[in-house]
Amino acid sequence: MHVRTTLKLTLILVILLSSFIATAQDDSEAFPPEVVTEIQTEMDDLTEGGLPPGMVVWIDSPEYRFEGASGSADLMNDVAMSPEGAFRIGSITKMFTATVVIQLAEDGLLTLDDPLAQWLPDVADQLPNGDQITLRHLLTHTSGVFSVVEHEAYWADIFTKAVIDEESGVVTLACAQQDPYDTLASYVYGKDAYFAPGEGWYYSNTNYTLLGMVIEEAAAMPLAEAYHTTIYEPLGMTSTFLDCYEDALTDVVHGYTGFGDTLSDVTELHESVGWSAGGLVSTASDLTAFARGLFGGALFDDPESLNEMTTPAPGSSYGMGISLQGQYMGHAGYIAGFRSVLNYAPEFDTVVVMLYNNDAADPEQNLADVLNPALSLLSAEDD
Repeated sequence: MHVRTTLKLTLILVILLSSFIATAQDDSEAFPPEVVTEIQTEMDDLTEGGLPPGMVVWIDSPEYRFEGASGSADLMNDVAMSPEGAFRIGSITKMFTATVVIQLAEDGLLTLDDPLAQWLPDVADQLPNGDQITLRHLLTHTSGVFSVVEHEAYWADIFTKAVIDEESGVVTLACAQQDPYDTLASYVYGKDAYFAPGEGWYYSNTNYTLLGMVIEEAAAMPLAEAYHTTIYEPLGMTSTFLDCYEDALTDVVHGYTGFGDTLSDVTELHESVGWSAGGLVSTASDLTAFARGLFGGALFDDPESLNEMTTPAPGSSYGMGISLQGQYMGHAGYIAGFRSVLNYAPEFDTVVVMLYNNDAADPEQNLADVLNPALSLLSAEDD
């Protein structure tokens, strides 16, 4: 079983870098009371309206921090949301997957321009243009490969297998460790490509399913173990795990779909087919540590790796597992019952995490309102 080939040589440096990053942020202080009140009021206005039922916001800058929660973590049992609540984070998982692939490239176990056929020859044979697709195409969503979630049977299969309690509105789908080869056979093979590799851009979950498979081949370990070895352990993350593919490290807050009288509890609906494209559970604390480690340089040996990761593919606003929107870089997440966003603002050296336990409300739409009370102070830090 391989780990990062440079891990033994760089572990001390990584720990020191991580310690420095943590110490720097530990020196920050809470925003002034009036700013905290304004942020909390914005959050409470959202949760009192029920969209979302509950939420968590963390804002982490060199001088100031906010760690807040609002609303409910469990409507039936009237449990208040905690700032340390654990959420399914959907496609933020792609940031982790891309990070591991780039680390493997640094270690010489693969290159980003490797053809997919080098690692998954049987899979490449089943895909349109499979002999032309590279890992770089997958990372940047420029492969043209059909997206698994757009298959007409994808959602039908999930809800056919799910059990719905009509009285309580609770929806249950037991964990299943879906073989990614079966996922491809069920939802991808036989579908036309959107375009030839490198000739367009289209967001496809299949790209990151394939990358998860490549990680397991190149690192010779399960994906969940690769995340732990290369990301969680160096950064001291203790509450992040791959749902259904390893033991849960903490309970997930209750997640809901719909709104008002149509609200259903989908906490036990395990959409485990998401895997390397959307299967992680995490907390705002761990996501802040991840963002600090990633954008602070603790996860890569070569600074050029982060630069490449955050350079958008031609004709897009997407790098490698990173979305670039205005002053922010990061990723949003969507999965049944949950919405999330993890952003880093280089101008202010600030990490922002917003987690919702409802999939009908979009945290990206509310990001500006929640952040506005803090912007003047963040801007002053930059001066």
